[in-house]
Amino acid sequence: MIKLLISILFIFLTSNSWSLDVDYTIRSTIENNAKVKIGLEKLIENKELIEKAIGSKLPTITGTISGTYSKSELDSKTSTTTPEKFTDLYKITITQNLYDAGYNDLEIERSKILYNNEVINFQITIQDLVLDAITGYLTVLNYEKTLKSTKKNFEFVSKALEETKTKYDLGSSTLYELQNAESLYAIANANLFSAEQNYEISKKTFKRISSLEAINLEEMIDIDQNITFDKSLDLAMNNNLNLIIIENSIKNNEILLLKEKKTKLPSLDLSTSAEYSDSGRIDDGTETTKGSISLTLTIPLYQQSIDDSNIRKYHSKILQDELNYEDNKADLQIQISNTLKDFNISEIKMKSNLTVIKASETAIKSLKEEYSLGTKTITDIIEEESNLLQARVNYFNSKTDFLVNYFKIKSLEGTLLNDFKNYLPSIN
Repeated sequence: MIKLLISILFIFLTSNSWSLDVDYTIRSTIENNAKVKIGLEKLIENKELIEKAIGSKLPTITGTISGTYSKSELDSKTSTTTPEKFTDLYKITITQNLYDAGYNDLEIERSKILYNNEVINFQITIQDLVLDAITGYLTVLNYEKTLKSTKKNFEFVSKALEETKTKYDLGSSTLYELQNAESLYAIANANLFSAEQNYEISKKTFKRISSLEAINLEEMIDIDQNITFDKSLDLAMNNNLNLIIIENSIKNNEILLLKEKKTKLPSLDLSTSAEYSDSGRIDDGTETTKGSISLTLTIPLYQQSIDDSNIRKYHSKILQDELNYEDNKADLQIQISNTLKDFNISEIKMKSNLTVIKASETAIKSLKEEYSLGTKTITDIIEEESNLLQARVNYFNSKTDFLVNYFKIKSLEGTLLNDFKNYLPSIN
């Protein structure tokens, strides 16, 4: 009964101990990284394009107030007068476009596309940050485990060197064996220093991206291993963010082309004004109230062929974007194919490295037994320990590559942000 209670308590404490996982890393990165904050400010700035375009359909209202002082001298045969006059003028003018062949509507549609482009660019920024954060997270895990294995190897080699020195002093070990042990110790020491430096730098890089300390990183990362080239390519054709940017560029230039064509069409504007003036502040004067309304029909007759030149230019831009789109689609197929290849190769390497590790561990057990019988030297065990360390490092590297390639595929598909959508900032 006591053992059962201790086991339950251990499980409770372990499950509630704090650990840092990928989800929390991504959340912190999005909430604290300066690039995200800058991107949000750019969205606010570009949203004004829509407001400006909508405002162009509303009437223009202007008001003017002026005061005029005038003085003149009048001579006649009977008298000379010097009248002074101060005139107040109050005027309000309202101008409204009645017909523009849909020019302003096209500008509203275009402004929405430009804003959507900025949203996509913002998503690309977050996607790159997420990928950097995941890579940084996995790199820290990799170097942390590498450092532990390297320390273990260094401790064994240090102990073996001391044992060899003792045997050499007693005359039961040769100078060659001592020098070989010292050489292996130097290599182990260099490996330890390299592992420590890699781990420290990876932690600094991780904190720079995520604003978090790389402490108690959770090793469990769930991924979908049932990915295929065809499935990833289908997703990429519809969701890849760079392709969407090019699609929006095509739409933008198509609207600019339509707008340019509409400059050849007539437009109709209504203008109305009301005016009040008072010129009697100094001398007795008059008050005047008047209003006017006018319609203006503007018919383009000749525009120095600028409109025709712009039309040809936008046709060319659309063609360039279409060619660029097809080129990016072909390039995307190659990227997905290469990344998926690296993903599968990493998985195979993981399995082969595990096999090597298991074989090396068995070999060490056998060598230790032979060493106790005097048929093997301590150097043989040290060399096999080095082989085991290398196999573990290779496994850690292949596992990191495996996971990084997985998330790269998700990035190329345009589905990476879906896994972390709960942490994305809201965009109104």
